[in-house]
Amino acid sequence: MKAMALLLALSSSAFASGSAKTHAAAVKCVPQKTAKKAILALPDGGKIKIDIADTPATREIGLMCVRKMPRTYGMLFVFPQDMYLNFWMKNTLVPLDIVWIGADKKITVIHEKLHESTVDTPDEKIVTVGGRGQFVLELASGEAERRGLKAGDKLEFSAEIPER
Repeated sequence: MKAMALLLALSSSAFASGSAKTHAAAVKCVPQKTAKKAILALPDGGKIKIDIADTPATREIGLMCVRKMPRTYGMLFVFPQDMYLNFWMKNTLVPLDIVWIGADKKITVIHEKLHESTVDTPDEKIVTVGGRGQFVLELASGEAERRGLKAGDKLEFSAEIPER
């Protein structure tokens, strides 16, 4: 309860100063650590290490607050079924390529070189993209082009499908 009162006091003091920017700067942006990891094989023969986001909580946070994105790393979002999925780049501090992958593990859509956002980026300026798939792969910006990825390419990975 004391912690809650302190949090409320800190929050109201940030707004009392009349500066939402001060409040935004005070927000801690901490990247998540996922327990599930795997290797994803690309059509060019390359491999990347992936973290797997397969629960509502891990999918919601995704790569928020990650400050550096190595070319050999990605995050694979796993959904219960093939469907239309929108991704919003709120608090995504690095530019990304986002790749939608169908249940057959073939690429359906690629959105490349999407710009980052910060805690103070207005919601209406945050990138939102969509596509159809059961899986979504986030890569460092420019990796889809560098690896020659295109719709129809098949990727190899292992991921448990969450229940509906």
